[in-house]
Amino acid sequence: MRLKSGGYSVKSKVIISGSVIEVYEYENSVYKGYKSNGGRDKVADDESKEKNRKDTLRRARQNLRRTVNANVWAYGERCLPKFLTLTFGDNVTDLDVAHYEFLKFIKRLNYLVFGTKVANLRYTAVPEFQKRGAVHYHVVLYNLPFVESKVIEEVWGNGFIKINKIDDVDNVGAYVCKYMVKELDDRLRGRKCYFNSRGLFKPIVIEDEKKVENIKNSLPGEKRTVFTVYENDYTGITIYKQYNLNKSN
Repeated sequence: MRLKSGGYSVKSKVIISGSVIEVYEYENSVYKGYKSNGGRDKVADDESKEKNRKDTLRRARQNLRRTVNANVWAYGERCLPKFLTLTFGDNVTDLDVAHYEFLKFIKRLNYLVFGTKVANLRYTAVPEFQKRGAVHYHVVLYNLPFVESKVIEEVWGNGFIKINKIDDVDNVGAYVCKYMVKELDDRLRGRKCYFNSRGLFKPIVIEDEKKVENIKNSLPGEKRTVFTVYENDYTGITIYKQYNLNKSN
């Protein structure tokens, strides 16, 4: 609903991330499109650091899941997604050093596959820390055509690689989230818990009341994978449903 102030209110929304569709229904209207008056900063100052860190990680996990699902099957049968783990032979614990080597690897692999320095390779990468402190990466490569694993390992040149088959994973976003840190490592303070290449597809957010209702009515009940109800001061009671159109009946 559009308001005279220029903002608008919604009581439901749909988020489409590839084959995964999320439906939110709110008890209270959610107002959007307003400029902040600084009140949120004051609230944030009063919150504990621990709660802020948990909220940051929760949002990052949610955004990661949606980004992966929006891209994972979007590049055709010739470029089926690959889930790649990159490890360092040396005990590399410095995230800056690891990130530098990772980006060089992406550039080399991009040139090998596409024959150009133009960044055509599409990916999402999640850094993880082993118990000994070493950095390794979990990477979803969205548009990489077939390349033998030994060739990829040579291009990496820093240690071992592992390629996991994900053709039969119906929610790759949730699968990748398992590899995100459970608690924020101090080395990730002020950094992103994951990062993407440019040019990725974004999840589609729909808040128009009629469109939301049409989508809700078209979703098959047997494809629903999540149903939950929660409550907070902002939205009141919220009903959340998630559907996976790739889910086997």
